[in-house]
Amino acid sequence: MNKKILNLSIRNRLLIQLSSVAFAISVCLYLITRLVVSQAVTATQDSLLTASLQSVIDKIYVVENNISIDLPYDTFTLLGAIGEDRIFYRIDKNDIFLTGYQDLPMTVKFGDIQEPQFSNIIYKDETFRIAATEIVVFVMEKSYELKIMIAQSQNFQKSVATKISSNLLIITLLFFMIAILFAFLTANLAIKPIDIFADDVKLRGPKNLRKVSLDVPSELQPLANSLNEFISRFRSTLRQTETFIAEAAHHIRTPLSVVKTESELALRKSKTPENRKRLRTIIKSVDQTNRSATQLLDHAMVLYRAERPETMRFSIQQSVNEIVNQFKPAADLKDLDIDFSSDLDMKETVNLDRTLFETSVRNLLDNALKYAVSETTVKVKLTKKSVSYELTIQNKFSSGPLLDQRQLFKKFKRGEKTREIIGSGLGLSIVQEAINAIGGSVKIKKNKGDIICATFILPC
Repeated sequence: MNKKILNLSIRNRLLIQLSSVAFAISVCLYLITRLVVSQAVTATQDSLLTASLQSVIDKIYVVENNISIDLPYDTFTLLGAIGEDRIFYRIDKNDIFLTGYQDLPMTVKFGDIQEPQFSNIIYKDETFRIAATEIVVFVMEKSYELKIMIAQSQNFQKSVATKISSNLLIITLLFFMIAILFAFLTANLAIKPIDIFADDVKLRGPKNLRKVSLDVPSELQPLANSLNEFISRFRSTLRQTETFIAEAAHHIRTPLSVVKTESELALRKSKTPENRKRLRTIIKSVDQTNRSATQLLDHAMVLYRAERPETMRFSIQQSVNEIVNQFKPAADLKDLDIDFSSDLDMKETVNLDRTLFETSVRNLLDNALKYAVSETTVKVKLTKKSVSYELTIQNKFSSGPLLDQRQLFKKFKRGEKTREIIGSGLGLSIVQEAINAIGGSVKIKKNKGDIICATFILPC
């Protein structure tokens, strides 16, 4: 049971607490109002009985040295007509029954003319309200004590109390329902800052490690500070990991360059076919390892920049053109041509992280040159659509690979027909991560004639 209570949301806890308070207030309001109404009805009945007693007292005369009472039956009739109540009276003189209903029980206490004594008695299996007073009448210098009691049934009081209780119950239920509505609104308003805070954190991407800068209530400030502290520690750990990868890649490439140079010298001096074959294998492995280290370095840089892209204004055409010019010497070594065309103005700029953009373009172009058939042309075309820029890179691939879109962008995944080509399987995954970080997309498809077309789409 305790576990279920602990698992309740803050909103539900507030609703339960506020509903409990509303219920308690409603019950207290009902009971207090009913008590006040009952007291008011009883006071009204007491006033009527007091008036009846006063009417009886006014009709007491002394005639020929005798006490004469002219009972006001019209008053009794009027009193009985209210709610069809029954009226009983009793008058005693010096504790001797004088007139009225002799079986009407005597009360213990009697009041005076100004303040009669009121009490409830059970008479004839019914509850009656009795007003009792005691007066002294002097006849010939002799005093006589008269005790007067008037009893009225409580049909009218019960009828009024029942009607008022029914109406009061409806009012109390309406009050409780309105209180529940306000409790729900109050709970939502109280929980709204938490929902805004949660949405701000939930809508962040998996690589968005910015600190929470949202203004939060003072009660949530410790949580926001703890979350920011955790993000800072996580970012620090991530930087250490990326720095380690970058340094490891750098330290690996330096001795690999020495190994490759020495192996190439040994290859030139070697005369036996077996040794030359082994040396070529070593050189190929060194190139493979060197390329992997370089791409690991690029991958670490992309992960770091994707966390906090540094946007800047630059000419997208000029950027692509510079990359193409950088790759032309490598293309010449493979007997390849690079044809770059664009319909953009050189002055047209975009606001992006230039490093991420150029890394994605560089890896796409590197892939195209790596798998292109010798003595062919790699076509690079930059165009502007209505809401986006499109960069397409086309090359002819001799083996005509089957493109598996599910495996294409996975890390360290390579096609079955590309085993003889040096590569690490990281290039396209780096491209996808870099493009996603700047809000773009990439797709690669195979066209007729073994043409591989990579399309880089970037929103304007």
